Amino acid sequence: MTLMRGWLLVLCLVASAALAMSGGSARAQTTVPGETTTVAPATTEAPATTEAPTTTPTTSAPTTTVAPSTTTTPITVAPATSSSSGSSSTPWIILIVVLVVLAIVLVIILMRMRRSRRRVELAWHADAARTYDNAVLVRSMLDDEARPGEPEDPTHRATVRDRVEAVAASLDRLAANAPDDSRRQSAANAAESLRGLAFACEAERLLREAPTAPTGDQLATADQTRRARAGEFDAALADLRQRAHLDDQPR
Repeated sequence: MTLMRGWLLVLCLVASAALAMSGGSARAQTTVPGETTTVAPATTEAPATTEAPTTTPTTSAPTTTVAPSTTTTPITVAPATSSSSGSSSTPWIILIVVLVVLAIVLVIILMRMRRSRRRVELAWHADAARTYDNAVLVRSMLDDEARPGEPEDPTHRATVRDRVEAVAASLDRLAANAPDDSRRQSAANAAESLRGLAFACEAERLLREAPTAPTGDQLATADQTRRARAGEFDAALADLRQRAHLDDQPR
């Protein structure tokens, strides 16, 4: 789920960036302000007067020269707009391509995660079936130990002890690799109850083989404790069988 949230965040960021690019390109314009050029009118020269000599009084007419005034027409440059339908649609094409690629990658990752989870569950179910069968076998071995007053083979007792430890370790591994908390707790309870049953059987055996003969109450208490631990182990095995769906698996 964390990975899916990360990919969704990436999709949102890419979409926001593409929308910002498309909005910016649509608003971009280049404007050149118009120029107005005006030529100042030419000045008018003052009239020229020629003074006649004193001997002959002659007055010349004033001469005035006016230069033609020239006024240029203002030139205005229209603003240039650099936008086209092709350039504005480009960010949307990029956004669509990126979203499609990210969606394909996300689907591939989800499919691989699902297949990996499925392989893990199948492997756990196979291990649970083997461990359950071994637990049932060691449960029978504990019941087959020597009865009071019967000699007990030390080799058989050592074999049973080793089998108990091996099955308990298998149950611990099964709990560590469980796909969920419920199956993890079920396997852990089975391992704990098996060790409790083995301890109760060993305590009862030591009580019967003690140099001082045990009282009836002591024997009754030891027998009751062993039966209680055996019931707990049987209940734990039944719970493990149910949560591991061993009845639905081909055996």
